[in-house]
Parts: sequence; C-alpha cells; structure tokens
Amino acid sequence: MRIGVVGINHKLADLKLREALAKACQRRFGPTSLVQDNHHFILLSTCNRTEVYFSSEDLAITHTYLLSILRHEVAEEFDHKLYSYFGVDCFCHLTRVTSGLDSAIIAETEIQGQVKAAYEGAADCRLLPKELHFLFQKSLGIAKKIRTELQLGRGMPNLEHAILQTGKHFFKTSEPVRVLFVGASEINQKIMGFLKGKNFASMTLCNRSDESARALAGEYNIDLLEWSQLNDWHQYDWIIFGTKSPDYLIKRKDVAKDLAGHKLIMDLCVPRNVEPQLGQDPRITLLNIDQINRLLRIRHRCMTHTLAEAERRVIQATHLHTNRYLHNEQSKITLLAVTA
Repeated sequence: MRIGVVGINHKLADLKLREALAKACQRRFGPTSLVQDNHHFILLSTCNRTEVYFSSEDLAITHTYLLSILRHEVAEEFDHKLYSYFGVDCFCHLTRVTSGLDSAIIAETEIQGQVKAAYEGAADCRLLPKELHFLFQKSLGIAKKIRTELQLGRGMPNLEHAILQTGKHFFKTSEPVRVLFVGASEINQKIMGFLKGKNFASMTLCNRSDESARALAGEYNIDLLEWSQLNDWHQYDWIIFGTKSPDYLIKRKDVAKDLAGHKLIMDLCVPRNVEPQLGQDPRITLLNIDQINRLLRIRHRCMTHTLAEAERRVIQATHLHTNRYLHNEQSKITLLAVTA
C-alpha cells in the first residue's frame, strides 16, 4: 500500500518548532497549495501535531522531496525530531491519532473532527489517489468503532475541565469574571458551552467573521466585540485565544501602561496568537497549549487498561483491513492478466 507520513508532535518538539513547521506545511502542503503532480498530500495540522500524509508511485522519492521543502522553509534543525511511517505502520499511526490515543489529552474527541476536516478539505481541492481515500476513510471508521465500544472519552478529564480548574485557581474572588473568547474555533465553542453550564455569565466573543460571531452569540447568549476592537482585550479578566491566524494578534508592545488588574490569557493555538514575551509582563499570566496539557497528564493514569485495549484493537483492525485491501488489489491484477 503506497502511503506514508512525516510528522512532528507534542512529544518530540517544543511549541516554537511545531509552530515553525506548521506555518511551513500550511504554505507548501495545504489544500490549496501547488505541488508536483506525481506527489499527493493531505496535511493534518492541530495545536499538538503537524503531519503530512502522502502517496505516490515511489514513496522514497516523495519522502525526500517533502523533507527538502521543509529544510528550505525552516531554518532550525528539526530532522531528528520528525517521525516517518509507511504502509500499514502509517495506517496504524493515523488510526491511533484519530482515536485520540496519540493526543496530549488522551481520548480527546476533537481530533476525530480535525482528521475528517483535513481529509475532506484536501479531497475538495485535489484529485486524491485511492490509497489516501482508503487510509483516511478506514482510519475514521475504525476510530469511531473503538471510541463507541470502549466509551473512550467518557469520564476522562478533558481540556475544558483543565481550563475551568485553572481559571478557578486564578480568580479566587466572588466578583464576576469577564471572559473574552477570541475566535470561533471548535475548541472555543466547546469551552463557551462548558463555562456557560458552570454559570459564567459575563462572556464575550470577538471573531473575524461577523456572521459566524453573531450566530454563536445568539446560540450561547453572549456579548459581541467587533474584530476591529480587539485592542480592547485588556478590558476583560480572562482572554482565551482560539483562531487560525498565522500571526500574533496581540504583542507586548501593545500593552497599555495603565493595565487594570491581573489578566489571565490562554493561547490554545499553533501557530500562537499571542506573542510569548507578553508573559513577561508581571500583570499578565500567559499559558500556552503545552502548559495546559501538562495539567491533565497525571489524571489519565487510571485509564491504562482501557487504553491498552484500544491500542490492541487499532493494531488488529488496521492489519485486517490492510490484508483485505492487498488481497483485493491482487485479485484485480490476476483478473486483468486472465482477461488480457
């Protein structure tokens, strides 16, 4: 099966390197980017990983071509931080990813939607070979089955809980906390709904698209801040960033000298939305996605038995489907030979 992947994730690289590679891959391997006709790519980029899945007649040549582009785009040394898988190992890896078994927050559910969106986005823009259709469709199907049968995600600590607990620890006051969400991403929507259910009354959304912002404001019954007024972020106590912007939306030099009160800023994005130097301001606590993920890891240890069973099912299912695929391909070749 002519499939492969090159990737980097939260286990192997810090946020700065992941950010640089995410930007480079989006420029060169995103759905609308131009690549050579004999190479086929699907880019999966999230806050915790950037992976390029590929297919071609010669995987070694495509692998070399992909790495040469990244070396040209990214100045920092990164080769030793990358991982590569081919054939059934690639299939197994994507199924683990889609199941949430390779996530920073084990068994989180958002990754399944991200994998599906990456596949559908590429399929809408390019003519993909059957190997990549097989890889993504089967991985999504197997992951869904495993999640359902083992009830992965139920009862497990998730990002929303980590964010709430961090906020409660930070704001030890009976005064209402003014929360500003920047971006209408899926994770921000989850956090909005979660905090709404915890009786956070003062919430505001600032989003680049007015139409999306108004729809969400109506759904969650929250206030709106125009995108052109994002510089007023300092009027809020807790600011949560979740956009797809490739650039910093706020920088240290833009912080007012008369900043009132201590601010909690959470930057859940890769590339980051907030200049890291902002965290050096004594009036601001800035947390990135890696720091928030660390709060959850110890709480997953009680799930070792369920996770081990999920790993076993991933391996079993991917090998079974690979063998069926190869058998069907061989049967087609034999049939063509007989009829020729």
